[in-house]
Amino acid sequence: MPFAPLPVILVADDPLVRRGLAALLPDEMPVVSAVGTDAVAKAVADAAAENEAHAVLWDADEAPPTPEELDHGLPTVLLVGGEVDPWRIDGALGVLRRDVDADRLAAALVSARAGLRCVDDRLPAPPRAGTTLTLEGEGPKEPLTPRETEVLELLAEGRSNREIALALDISVHTAKFHVDRLLMKLDASSRTDAVVRAVRLGLLVL
Repeated sequence: MPFAPLPVILVADDPLVRRGLAALLPDEMPVVSAVGTDAVAKAVADAAAENEAHAVLWDADEAPPTPEELDHGLPTVLLVGGEVDPWRIDGALGVLRRDVDADRLAAALVSARAGLRCVDDRLPAPPRAGTTLTLEGEGPKEPLTPRETEVLELLAEGRSNREIALALDISVHTAKFHVDRLLMKLDASSRTDAVVRAVRLGLLVL
């Protein structure tokens, strides 16, 4: 999954967890600081002074941090237990289960940097489908086909047309056709804009 370098601050009270998460991240996500929960504010301030960090990855083993603790100026992805209600957490752009795989973790951090809210689809669903993510008065010009939904999910991972074609066993020309149709249906100006609109409309959950 190609993307621009995304330096990360790791937050976890257990040093073993910090080392494990660091090993899970790809090379494009270097860890600039690994701290316990009591040192988040200082780590973020120090990194911000040097423009060294783009996001925070926080292992919320015991309980999710408070909105005040998450008000540190960087987009945050939380790792939580399977029974946590992600829709009651305020201040985090990403909420994933602690057993998340490496690809999904990287995708969530990339999306958080872009300002997208990402919720693990294995966590409890919102009380009413679409309540949190849907924008009133907006929607795709036409319903997405199952194939277009697959392409949208691959776009969210930062895949190129060639990579989409390989993943779906279709030609590059056909992949480009589906991407162009998606941009048209979502009235999006770019691939990133399409993903942003899809997340806001509740069409895509990472």
